[in-house]
Amino acid sequence: RIQKQNKTTMAPTESEIRTLLASQSYSASSLPQLEAYLAGQTSGAAPYMFDAVRTLVKLYQFFPEKSNETNVGHCCMMALLNYPTTDLLALSYMIPTDAFTAEPMATIQKCSEQLDACNFTEFWKTFALLQKSGDAGIAGMAKNMEGKLQGSILSTLALSYKEAPASVVISSLNITSITAITALKNPTVESISSDSKTVVFVASQDNTKRKRVYQE
Repeated sequence: RIQKQNKTTMAPTESEIRTLLASQSYSASSLPQLEAYLAGQTSGAAPYMFDAVRTLVKLYQFFPEKSNETNVGHCCMMALLNYPTTDLLALSYMIPTDAFTAEPMATIQKCSEQLDACNFTEFWKTFALLQKSGDAGIAGMAKNMEGKLQGSILSTLALSYKEAPASVVISSLNITSITAITALKNPTVESISSDSKTVVFVASQDNTKRKRVYQE
């Protein structure tokens, strides 16, 4: 009897992908490796690499007959999760506008707009739809990366506030208690007031007043 062996295709490493991109960025032959690396990023087994994501979407643009809508959605989802970068905006220039009218792309786009507007409370309501997405990859990323997004939003708040009401921070992070802020261990948080009503952020050029220098 001849026994069939199941062969597991190993996703390429980050180093291998960087070598690939340096040698043949826009060759159709790169698609299988880039798609395999995308699967690794989606599952959390491989680190996020925007160059790999962008190149994959670009190749789909060059070779539309090989395009994969699910993969494009996963690329956009990962770009969203890396807020406050402009990765998703960069990808949107390579994706047909009508693609963002269908799910899950429409919800991903709406989430991005709410983040850009710093409408964090409404963002979490929309983001919850992605956590329940029928696309397992989208739902998995949305659930697993919630903590990362909370950290990014906290860092964004630190750009505007030296001190912020705890109620504002709690609603912006979609948490229920002040202790959850401490649990995030975000370096932008200096302390929480003794009455737990105020979050104090580390002073920076962005959140503190600067003296004006007058010149004749």
